[in-house]
Amino acid sequence: MKAYYKSSFNKSVNSIYGDLPDPVAGEKQLLIEVKAVSINPVDYKINNADTRFLPGAKLPKIVGTDFAGIVKKAAEGSFEFKEGDRVYGAVPIFLGKPGSMAELLVTDPKNARHIPAAMSFEEAASFPVAALTALNGLRRCGVTKGSRLLINGATGGIGHFAIQIAKAKDAFVTASCSQKNSDLAKELGAYVTIDYTAADMANIAVPFDAIFDAWGQMKYKDYSQLLKKDGTYASPLILLAPPFVTNLIWLFIRKKITSSNMRKRPEDYAEIEKLFREKKLKPLIEHIFPLEKAAEAFEFAEKGRPRGKVIITF
Repeated sequence: MKAYYKSSFNKSVNSIYGDLPDPVAGEKQLLIEVKAVSINPVDYKINNADTRFLPGAKLPKIVGTDFAGIVKKAAEGSFEFKEGDRVYGAVPIFLGKPGSMAELLVTDPKNARHIPAAMSFEEAASFPVAALTALNGLRRCGVTKGSRLLINGATGGIGHFAIQIAKAKDAFVTASCSQKNSDLAKELGAYVTIDYTAADMANIAVPFDAIFDAWGQMKYKDYSQLLKKDGTYASPLILLAPPFVTNLIWLFIRKKITSSNMRKRPEDYAEIEKLFREKKLKPLIEHIFPLEKAAEAFEFAEKGRPRGKVIITF
């Protein structure tokens, strides 16, 4: 099969588009013919060999987390999936597990969902990591009807989902993005936009109930000033501050700081799918690359500041 993979943990050695042996599914696993994948920041870490020191890391390492495709072989004794089903999901890429950027993927049924009827493979591949991270971020922020919410990095892969989900919750959304993306942010559901390249966000007069930093680059001095008392700042990045520091911040200034990584419980997927069916949530896909141009796709995704999601098709 064709795949995009790491052949070395040397950071100077690029990933390869080439041939690998077809995987063999175990009795309780699915064999999936992959049709589309998307690129997420977590995938950069694999592609850049930043995870080479984790336990279980081994070569060759297929890159990729999200996937959408067709079941070629179903798990024995399973009534949930059958051959020919359209499925999507996200595979765990650490601890030696292969990624999704290959023509064939073997994974446990728990990592797969049926693709809703009106959803394309490209759309399905867009959702898991980014949309579920956005959903969890807004959950951790306690966003409800009327919440005043600031979303930083609002037109990127996670941020554009966060705007739509927050709008569906009837929150009052302020979007931080580049000036050229201001109209897009408003189309997605933001009421107000801030040009992060020109404005000092710490000087904004209106404090927020919550801040979801989808880009993960806000400075403490900025978001702490922008939050109301009892407000929450959430970032998909793993926060470096130890718990006792964040507890002290809460104790003395009554502002909560939390991480908001992807959560993929069945109820989380169900909420995303419901919003899609109701036409309240739709992925923005402006750039699609074939698998043989995966290197170009990663270069653009990591450095080109794309709007929405970057997709690789097979």
